[in-house]
Amino acid sequence: MEPSDELRLLEATGIYRLAGSRAAFLDPVRLLGESYRRFRLVPSAYYSRSFGPSRQGGEAQAEGTAPSPDRKKRKRKRQPKPRELNAVERIAEARHQEARPLLISAHNSLLEAKDLLEFLPGMIRGDECRPNVETSSENNFVELGGSWRAPFYEMTICFQNPHGQDEAGTCGVQKRSSPLFNRIVSVEENDEAEGEFQSRLYILPKRSCFMMTDFTHVRDLIPDNPNIGYNLIVIDPPWENGCVRQKEAYPTLPNRNLLYLPVQELAHPAGALLVLWITNREKLRRFVEEELLPSWGVKDPTEFYWLKMTGEVGWFTDWRSRLVPSQAL
Repeated sequence: MEPSDELRLLEATGIYRLAGSRAAFLDPVRLLGESYRRFRLVPSAYYSRSFGPSRQGGEAQAEGTAPSPDRKKRKRKRQPKPRELNAVERIAEARHQEARPLLISAHNSLLEAKDLLEFLPGMIRGDECRPNVETSSENNFVELGGSWRAPFYEMTICFQNPHGQDEAGTCGVQKRSSPLFNRIVSVEENDEAEGEFQSRLYILPKRSCFMMTDFTHVRDLIPDNPNIGYNLIVIDPPWENGCVRQKEAYPTLPNRNLLYLPVQELAHPAGALLVLWITNREKLRRFVEEELLPSWGVKDPTEFYWLKMTGEVGWFTDWRSRLVPSQAL
């Protein structure tokens, strides 16, 4: 069967717009691959982080298998009596009802996109190219950064000889070492490089920099030149969360600490696009809308929703959020 125009667009750009809704499916492998010239991302390696083995027969078992004897013996829990929602809960319920049609529309559009559903299994497996994928566990940089050894860790940056060949007439590779934590690691060359750390390789985009540190060193990211800055700022905070704290899944940060992030100083003087991930907790939403965004100088915020499906599939609506330059405030 001839692929549809939208499927061709997905293969070319990594974006599939779902008909009948404001949602789109994004393939991060293709989107990221456009940024590299010398390297190619392997789908089977990338998606193995999010897609586990399929649970065959799960639905049939859920629908067709009789309940076990132990389950029959369990006492049925008494349902709590319905109570009237308080003011905050009513606001949260109104938000949920407003988003519900949008999410349902995205879900229904997915089910109608038969060509996309048929294409996804091969995309996840990486049928086009399936080399041997290293399955060893990845480095946990959060734990490494909190270790007393953190100041001594170094990353070796390997990049091609900008002059093409070395004295022996072969294509040379230059290497340099850089402290990995609490320092800005930069790739100034006009070509991507490889970062080597603890026998693992990482792709470093051309003319890029990164810094792995904690909240106390964030001001080190502010450019020395006031005429330059970041055009895109993505913030995914470890929001305060009772369940996460009880499970000790990861350390959280008091919400009010985010008020001190130097967002305006990090932004380009002409403005920047700010992307902030939040949960649907009403108290957190009010804090973000009434205190956090104004303190950062954010104007014209627009929401987008992520509908998390089985297999970590994300659905995105149109969004724009503009950060006004500090000079204009």
